[in-house]
Amino acid sequence: MDILIVKAQKIEEIGRAGRDGRLSYCHLFYDDEMYFKLRSLMYSEGVDEYAVNKFMSEVFPADKSSCGKICSLIKESASRRFDMKEEVILTVLTRLELGDVQYLHLLPQTNVTCVLNFYKTPAMSLAQKVSAIAVILKRSENRHGQHTFDLPTVANDMGVTPVELTNQLYDLKLKGEITYEMKDMAYCYRILEVPTDLLSLSADITKWLSEVESYKVRKMDAMFNAAYFAVNLCDKMNGCSSADHTLCLQRIILDYFAGIDNIDFCKKIDQSSPFLRADIKVFLQSSSHARFTPRAVARVMHGIASPAYPYTIWGKTHFWGRYTKIDFKVVMEAAKEELKKFVGKDIL
Repeated sequence: MDILIVKAQKIEEIGRAGRDGRLSYCHLFYDDEMYFKLRSLMYSEGVDEYAVNKFMSEVFPADKSSCGKICSLIKESASRRFDMKEEVILTVLTRLELGDVQYLHLLPQTNVTCVLNFYKTPAMSLAQKVSAIAVILKRSENRHGQHTFDLPTVANDMGVTPVELTNQLYDLKLKGEITYEMKDMAYCYRILEVPTDLLSLSADITKWLSEVESYKVRKMDAMFNAAYFAVNLCDKMNGCSSADHTLCLQRIILDYFAGIDNIDFCKKIDQSSPFLRADIKVFLQSSSHARFTPRAVARVMHGIASPAYPYTIWGKTHFWGRYTKIDFKVVMEAAKEELKKFVGKDIL
């Protein structure tokens, strides 16, 4: 309890730092296990080229006449299908909009599946007066008087945006003509240019995402090594004391921003384990109903949930989070080799 009280006091002091004019210090709560977990999480948003290829093939339809058309990706199902976090999907779409070539223009996210019912005026009669209804009847699936349709598809036929179409439906609802429900929140975008070499573009995006991931890991290692040096290696000869390591931390931080690599103060992440390959083999055999990529296996071994492999299901496995102290890329490479041996499993 005393430790908790002291910790609470330190946190309170940090919270008021710089706001009341009193001297405050930054307190570092150093913990190896937390470092291992945080380092693992740096790999939670990574995507492999296979997934990027699949994603790009869906973003850009095979139809070469898709320029100018509005398309959509339902957020939840796309995230699960490509095993990509929603924020990563949005990041890739944003790069396609803001990169050297503007391939698309992002539109506001909206629900894209509409279930519509007619009330005051019969459907066919209303279609003769309202062009939107005529297109909806043509494009919708009718089940027991309920018309279900894809909003961007109807919007494309009409030459309007999904938001403009939604406004028209809302006006009809206010007049008592229809009721409708919207579902399936999606990313919406208009295709401005179809890539001539989709595989090359996918490779470029994969490389960029990999560089972002590596940068995040290097930053985490730099932060940890600075803390490790202050706690374990500082000789306290240049103004530091047992409780105050401001000067040595300042020096390490300045070196970091100057591009001086001091990450090798310590090597806490192991690069091998005699049991890793055997455990991966057992895991694959016990999970033969699922289809894995090397990254997916490595995430399970590191205890990292993902859209296609959530904790609620895969957290129950005996191997969940067992290898957080082994470098993620080492686990991933071991998984790749075991998948090659595993009959019926594709190497993705």
